[in-house]
Amino acid sequence: MHHRTTTFRNALAALFSHDFCPGADRWLAWLRRPIAALALMLAVALACAIFIHPLAFVAFVAILLVLAIGYAWPSIAIRGLSARLRFFESRVREGDRVHAAVTITNSWPWPVWGISLEADLGGAASVALASIAGRSTAEFEWTPVTGRRGEHPSAKPLLVTGFPFGLRMARRTVTVERPLVVWPRSVSLETLLDAAETRPSDDQFSETRVGESGDNSGTRPFRPGDSLRRVHWAQTARCGQMVVSERQAPTLSAVRVVFDPEARLHETHGSESTLESTIRIVASICEAYHREQAVVECCYGHHTIRIAHGPVGLRRFLDALARFQPLPSEHDCRPIHHRDCGLFQITVTTSRGLRERVEHRHVHGDELRIVLDTESDAAAGRRSTGRAIYVPATPDALQAFKARWKAVCHVG
Repeated sequence: MHHRTTTFRNALAALFSHDFCPGADRWLAWLRRPIAALALMLAVALACAIFIHPLAFVAFVAILLVLAIGYAWPSIAIRGLSARLRFFESRVREGDRVHAAVTITNSWPWPVWGISLEADLGGAASVALASIAGRSTAEFEWTPVTGRRGEHPSAKPLLVTGFPFGLRMARRTVTVERPLVVWPRSVSLETLLDAAETRPSDDQFSETRVGESGDNSGTRPFRPGDSLRRVHWAQTARCGQMVVSERQAPTLSAVRVVFDPEARLHETHGSESTLESTIRIVASICEAYHREQAVVECCYGHHTIRIAHGPVGLRRFLDALARFQPLPSEHDCRPIHHRDCGLFQITVTTSRGLRERVEHRHVHGDELRIVLDTESDAAAGRRSTGRAIYVPATPDALQAFKARWKAVCHVG
């Protein structure tokens, strides 16, 4: 019996929601607005009052009052309101919740109802508010979820009311005390490529740091994550367990992270585009090497950001990534040459970027390419020289990158 009732309801809903005349939508779209129904009712009431009975003028006047109040009252109410928006945090990550508060002052002697706040935090962040009493100030707090990276609100937040009938929406700009900076989302990289992959600075080595660039400093048991190139096979055979060699590391490791800033080299738009995935991968890599006190620089187009040591340097770099905007197709397309070509370079690009990017192709140091695979058949890209990590260009690209990066670090 329950199944039959559900089937009947679904059939009834399909019958009343089906568009039998899609070609007539452009002619009948105005009927979906409340003002259209009220206008028709007003015309019918007037016709009845003229041709049938004067008592219909009562209905005519009532509908006219509804129209007048519905259009005039929202504008009158919103003029007496002023609002200020503030965020308790100054910087958050994509997808994090932020504690926000809006303070609204009503200068009218009567209360105002039906208010909502519309703010763009990289995604919809609208909130409906209760009434504001006359001659009072009220504060409302809520915790919206941030969307894509950037400095938000990206557009001026608005205080909106359509009370009492919703015939017309009146808006008033809200003052923002301090913008919110949303950093790109990142993942923690537990393992990094060996220090031998970076170029030593003036051949200066540390006796306290372990790497593979200097003299031998001893041996130790194998630990998960160690490169197989560091295994001391003679000691392994003698001891019956995996033993690795330890050598001195450069006093300063250096890494350059390069990504493509041009919109034409990326696909799709919005928070899950390949450009956003690229920026998240770049942020993850730079944060990981910066945490290990390496000299890190990030390059895009003809711009270079050298990340200063310490939390302030990392914060400024992430602020720059948050505010970065893709370059248009008509930007300066001269080949890009980097001054210091002895660094270990990590290039983050797409399948299209492998073919069309204008960076100087010859990298004198070691290079690792991270390619967001946007093609079903990327054989041409996989035939490129040098090491490469291919990451599928999906919404889970960041997690896929983390898994493949870990695999490269284990066997690299």
